[in-house]
Amino acid sequence: MMNLELANYTVKGKVLDVGGGVNPSYFQFLKKEPRTEIINIDFKSLHAIGKTVDLEKDPLPYADESVDQVLMFNILEHIYNYRFLIGEAKRVVKSGNEVLGFVPFMMSYHADPHDYFRYTKESLKKIFAEAGFKNVVVKEVGLGPCAVSYNIMVSFPLPGVLKLAVFPIYYLLDRVLLKLRPQLKEKYPLGYIFLLKK
Repeated sequence: MMNLELANYTVKGKVLDVGGGVNPSYFQFLKKEPRTEIINIDFKSLHAIGKTVDLEKDPLPYADESVDQVLMFNILEHIYNYRFLIGEAKRVVKSGNEVLGFVPFMMSYHADPHDYFRYTKESLKKIFAEAGFKNVVVKEVGLGPCAVSYNIMVSFPLPGVLKLAVFPIYYLLDRVLLKLRPQLKEKYPLGYIFLLKK
């Protein structure tokens, strides 16, 4: 669901992807302007070139206002000192430019190597405003309660064919429920996409 939502966003210029890993799936969905340079910074990519950066406490290895965009997908829940990392993202992105990210909400525990938090929409808005971002947009990702229960179900070791077979049922049930009670989308998000302007 996150990747499908990201098809509505464009990256451009020098883009710093914090914590994305090697070849993350979301790059197949994000639109990229010509001459976009994506720089990945996470434990695995830095370890491969003999460097280490502790995202909990080490400054990102870029000068103030030196990148056009910062991406932070599925990273903040793994960072205990998240305020520091958010401050670093704000420091390195150019004035007037954006930080784009995602955090899961209704998701199983997934240590990589740790899993500390689940953020609500209200907490994200407050955290980002306190960090000094001017425009803070936080949007729910998901359908409704059936998508949440499906997401929990697929975390069990079930055969892939079974998972695929039942997906349309969950999807259609949510479509019906959301027609009757649209506010359910806000109550049962799978996660949140955030767009922050410096």
